Amino acid sequence: MNMTTSYKLALFALATLFLTTESIRCYNCMEVSYTIADKKYEIPNEVKCDKNSTYACETNMTACSNVKYKFGLTFTGVAGAAEGVMKGCSPTVDMTGVCDVAEEGLKESLKSMNIVVDDFDCSAESCKDRDYCNAGDSTGISLVVALLVTVQLLT
Repeated sequence: MNMTTSYKLALFALATLFLTTESIRCYNCMEVSYTIADKKYEIPNEVKCDKNSTYACETNMTACSNVKYKFGLTFTGVAGAAEGVMKGCSPTVDMTGVCDVAEEGLKESLKSMNIVVDDFDCSAESCKDRDYCNAGDSTGISLVVALLVTVQLLT
């Protein structure tokens, strides 16, 4: 085995290690606000969706998710509205049923506080093409670029 072959094998091993151990990075945050009697409130102790809410996902999480929702609410006869966004890691890009589960869970948890939820509107998206894709950011290394580098090293 000559030096060039050893060098290529070492680089291939490093590239393979990088590709198998690197997980996607996503924004992991939640922002919720609500309005009652024309006064706006924010839920305290939230992780804001900014540069400080970035997260390296577990290896079984292969996508980033972005769930936006808004709904009407009634509390002791007073009408209001709420809206929010949740961003995080996801084990799949298939977001089918996410909004249904979110609506059911929200209605159930708020029911115990005598809050009625109506007009629930939700959208759920996912992506896995690059790091932080659930924020529209273009940073991160593309898997395609990493694979091209590996192929080039082997030739």
